[in-house]
Amino acid sequence: MSELVSPKEASQRLGVSVDTLRRWEAAGKIKAMRTPTGHRRYDLTSLVTGNEEVNTSARVISITEDTLQQIAKGLCKYEQQIFKSPSDYPNELQLGVDKLALACVMAGVSQPIQGVPDFISRWAQIPLKEWNIQLDFAEELLEEQLIEEQKPSGFCIETAEEYFDESGNFQKQVINEVMTKAAQKPELYTSFRRYLIEHPVITKGDLDVDSILHFKPVLEILKNSYEKAPESYKLDGIFYCCGHCGGLMYLSKNDELKCENKHCEKQNKPEKAFPTDEDDEVFWLKPDLRYFIHRPGKPELRLTERLRQLNLEVQLYPELDKYDLHLVFSDNIVWAVDVKFWECAYNLAKKVDKPIPRLKHQPYQDSFFVFPDEIQSYGQEYLQEFRTYCTVPLKKYQVMFESEFVKKVMTKLEKHK
Repeated sequence: MSELVSPKEASQRLGVSVDTLRRWEAAGKIKAMRTPTGHRRYDLTSLVTGNEEVNTSARVISITEDTLQQIAKGLCKYEQQIFKSPSDYPNELQLGVDKLALACVMAGVSQPIQGVPDFISRWAQIPLKEWNIQLDFAEELLEEQLIEEQKPSGFCIETAEEYFDESGNFQKQVINEVMTKAAQKPELYTSFRRYLIEHPVITKGDLDVDSILHFKPVLEILKNSYEKAPESYKLDGIFYCCGHCGGLMYLSKNDELKCENKHCEKQNKPEKAFPTDEDDEVFWLKPDLRYFIHRPGKPELRLTERLRQLNLEVQLYPELDKYDLHLVFSDNIVWAVDVKFWECAYNLAKKVDKPIPRLKHQPYQDSFFVFPDEIQSYGQEYLQEFRTYCTVPLKKYQVMFESEFVKKVMTKLEKHK
């Protein structure tokens, strides 16, 4: 039998907002009717999934990785837009949280989600395993959480990687455009990418000058890679940069300076005031360029310098980024290296679906995936997880941390003295 109640009572009893109820009704997830006076009444005895009527006590909804990706995308988009102008929550975030709220109702959770603000303040800041609903995720994801230090976590950003921009992944758009422009001049691509890595923060004046003097063929692409730095990141009217990676630091809820890359804190390097004047503006890289170009780029450049100090021939981003580092030993043995800086080995493994490609003119004899020393504390379990879920067959020696790889190179050099 139907149990018809007002929107307010339905909201209280189901533990969701009235707006969520209306979205469920529009999507056909819950039945409603109108009284003779035009007031809406909800039927609590049934919910509807597609065309199938189900009883709330008889069905459990499983949340899949697709829903998690939807929520992660929404959280990343929301963080971007609040710097410009606070507005409604992104559709992806709202729809994903609605699914969680429905799963709460189905599972009989004692304190179900009460909308997006409640989700952000509670569930998004705890490990997934504590959500207390049925999750159809890989076990390796259950220790992760979506928000850390009031910002999307690295895991959240990686999960949403393809969805930073409405028209697609902005990072890939930039890289593809530069590759097209650099087709006849490959060194332009390397210079452009290196510039982004070495200049995560820059004044508008310097950006304008450098664009004209050194990057005229890709001038507009370079300028479009940056945006104005948020005033809220200033401490006593001054911007500060991380002493380890050079990225812009933000103020935590305790007014402490923090780097977006949480691993930099372990390096114990003092922050640096960013020099500027009142007549110039400060710009920083757009979000996915910060995470997917600047963040791994620092260890890419660092490893390049360490290897060159060993008198090795090292080429960055050969043939327009077939891979990251191309090493040639004195005996003409060639190694290929891809440097990966990801929080979640499982997420990364899903992205790596092909072997490192070979160059036509100088194919490698061996290839390696190298992870920065900043995450060496994740241990061998991280490396094993990557190998386990990667569809590309990899031997144990092909996956290692940065310092291990340098030792491997030195051992080879010693053997061929």
